[in-house]
Amino acid sequence: MKNLTIIFSLLLVFLLSASPSYAEEHAIQRGETALQIALDHNLTMDQLTKLNPGIDLEMMMVGDILIVPDEGTSFEEYLSKLYGEKIRITDINCDILADQSALCLFHTENLTELPLYEVEFTADIRGQNGTISQAEGLIPLMQILSGEKMPCSLIIPGHFDSIENVAININNFTQSEMLQSSFRIPEDYYSVTENFLPDGVAAISTIQFNDTVYPKLQDKQINILAAAYDTDGSLASVRSLFSDFYPRMDITVYTNNHKIGRIELKMEAY
Repeated sequence: MKNLTIIFSLLLVFLLSASPSYAEEHAIQRGETALQIALDHNLTMDQLTKLNPGIDLEMMMVGDILIVPDEGTSFEEYLSKLYGEKIRITDINCDILADQSALCLFHTENLTELPLYEVEFTADIRGQNGTISQAEGLIPLMQILSGEKMPCSLIIPGHFDSIENVAININNFTQSEMLQSSFRIPEDYYSVTENFLPDGVAAISTIQFNDTVYPKLQDKQINILAAAYDTDGSLASVRSLFSDFYPRMDITVYTNNHKIGRIELKMEAY
């Protein structure tokens, strides 16, 4: 975990190489304070901090540049537009579980040329009675590679008889030019044997690492993502496992009464 902490310490909240069209650059004037700038742009201090990662708002100098939403754009609209250029949520499918909570499955797609890290999202579900329930979650692996679609799942507590509307929103993510390398374990490092249970709604993936990779991984932490897709190709379940490295590792995926057609595995090493 020490190496993972060092990695996180190198990352930025997100990379703004240039101000987007719905933002403007504010040059600090003599006598201005961060609080004054935030109030002038209808922002809280926390929101101004999120818009300007890596900048100490208490130590600003005259001429320093802050990013703020342009006139007529709220903080929420700014983030929605910014995140929408970098991340796309697709294939949303929600089921009601036996305890009447809701399980939402979806893909999070990286639209940028750099890996995205620590993606946080929120699901809002409106039930038949008009009440809205909400839950927050993270991507199951640390990073989404450029152009990749990451299977994700989230359980929303509540007592749903039906689901009328679902919205998945991105709250935050991390991106850095300093770490363009991937923590993903190459597929030629291991072989996989899949055992589908007789009812077809669960499967065990047994991962056997090649002898030649033991020295590279034996002191690592391994994060495994198993995504089950049903027979029509829809995402049916997502399971992740964080563990010390072992030459042979198993991960089991269960679905909510969906017949599994295939299993997709992704793994990272830290």
